[in-house]
Amino acid sequence: MKGTAWTREKQIFCRTYLQTPDVERAEQASGVEDGYVLLRQKDVRRYLTKARQGVQDAIQKEDVVRCLCRLAFSRPNDAIALACGQIHGGIEAMDLAAVAEFKHREGQTEVKFLDRVRALQALGELLGGEGGDDTAQAFFQALEDAASVAEKRGSETVD
Repeated sequence: MKGTAWTREKQIFCRTYLQTPDVERAEQASGVEDGYVLLRQKDVRRYLTKARQGVQDAIQKEDVVRCLCRLAFSRPNDAIALACGQIHGGIEAMDLAAVAEFKHREGQTEVKFLDRVRALQALGELLGGEGGDDTAQAFFQALEDAASVAEKRGSETVD
């Protein structure tokens, strides 16, 4: 890519990079050869800064609540199906919001799920403030303790 003219490739690179700060993925999506060189260009830095500020201004408390609800109440069905090799309709169509980590090696698959208790705690704090009801705090603490005990027993693998 020559010069500093604003091109379609730069725009695609920037948008992809904003979605997932992965230079290689943005390079592949845009056809740019060296994304690191592009990231040093003033017009690209200015575009990324304005876009990030726009996102900060656009995200409201309701958006955070909606995302936390999705994490806290997501179903593990698609992740389990993926771990068992039962992919229907492609990975892109799967809901993997509940997955924190996925490893597959030598016939074994390990799936670690997000901590729903923490997501619920964050949701509760966001909706009710930190100085909320002692009963709710005790409930969340009991859930967290139970999750810690389960976690100590070890992660399960699917052969």
